[in-house]
Amino acid sequence: MTWTSPELPVDILELTDHEVSASIRWLWQHATAELDSPGCGLVLDRDDLPGTATVAATGFALAAWCIGGERGVLERDAVHDRVRATLRTLEHSVPHRNGFLAHFVDAATGERMGRSEYSTIDTALALCGAIVAAAYYAEDAALAAAVDRLLQRIDWNWLTDEIDGRTVLRMAWVADREDDYADGADADGFVSAWSMTAEQLPMYLLAAGHDAVPAERALELWRGFDKPVGSYGGHQCIHEPAGTLFTYHFPLAFYPFQRVRDVDGVDWWANAREASLASKAWCADQAGTWRTFAGGLWGPAAGLGPNGYVVNGARPAIIEPHADGTVPPVSLFGALPLAPEEVAPALRVLRDEHPGAWNEWGATDGVNLEGEEPWYAASRYGLNKGATAILGAAAMGSTLVWDAFSQHPWIARGAGKLGFTAV
Repeated sequence: MTWTSPELPVDILELTDHEVSASIRWLWQHATAELDSPGCGLVLDRDDLPGTATVAATGFALAAWCIGGERGVLERDAVHDRVRATLRTLEHSVPHRNGFLAHFVDAATGERMGRSEYSTIDTALALCGAIVAAAYYAEDAALAAAVDRLLQRIDWNWLTDEIDGRTVLRMAWVADREDDYADGADADGFVSAWSMTAEQLPMYLLAAGHDAVPAERALELWRGFDKPVGSYGGHQCIHEPAGTLFTYHFPLAFYPFQRVRDVDGVDWWANAREASLASKAWCADQAGTWRTFAGGLWGPAAGLGPNGYVVNGARPAIIEPHADGTVPPVSLFGALPLAPEEVAPALRVLRDEHPGAWNEWGATDGVNLEGEEPWYAASRYGLNKGATAILGAAAMGSTLVWDAFSQHPWIARGAGKLGFTAV
């Protein structure tokens, strides 16, 4: 059955509309604004770390700004100007190795920040947003050409490896032993591998779209990561190792997986729905242990907790899920297009019982009820605001990002080489 956008209850529609607009404004205001700056358009990793930007948050922002222009939250011509400048930044200011961008960069200059790694997933998210922007401003041939150059310069074969009889993409590359993640690097500087189900699904579309990656290699990569099947609370899904919810939601922000089945017949949209509902069921069963879940919130994922950045999870999982009772609201807005009836009660709890979780930028990055007083993260992450903006808009019926991304020639070519079929 073809997926259609849900009819949200009026109060949830109003709340989501407010949150999407606030998230778009956050992404706009927390990016380098000067059009002639070498770092124009780079978005902060989080708003309490001035000067530190990430290319992944910038990718989410490129798509979210287009939604802002469409919705009237931002001025369309101003978005166009910033998009052009941001693509210039990504092409000329941000350091890369064989096309793969440095993860953390100086927001003012685009220079590599500290000992940042050169990351596959962060580069992929940056390019996903760039593709959306190029398609949205289709009349701008120079913008389209800039995106094509960014896509073409990536050498996917450089970060492709054979491990235990499987073809996989490595996660990152580091220049020397002093760099971030160097402890996990091999002698050539390659770090770990995408050997598990996680947030990397759109990365394979980008790789398959490249003319230097033959269809056979593209399929080997798609089939090269583990796809363990597990269940919790009657909800069965292909799951990631630690059960953290954002890994199921992030891929849906850009590609409309509900419109296709993969080469093996997998419905990744339905899979994300089942994973979300399994997370909800697990949290309900943990209510006797964690006050946050007893209070009606659910969706352990990645974000800010009382003790700093935390990655929490739920069942199903391969390893024991980490838990500290923190829930990031992005989990709820991310699950909204998947399961609106199941998400709505938790959003009402967040709205009605936790005024401290909201400010001019919308929902906080994390809520934790385990202490004597409720704890709300004071700052916001660019990644989570980006995912909230795009998936929240999708829940309200916007197909702008999905249409722009999936219809781009590069992505359409990649989907064909991967054997995706329309439903």
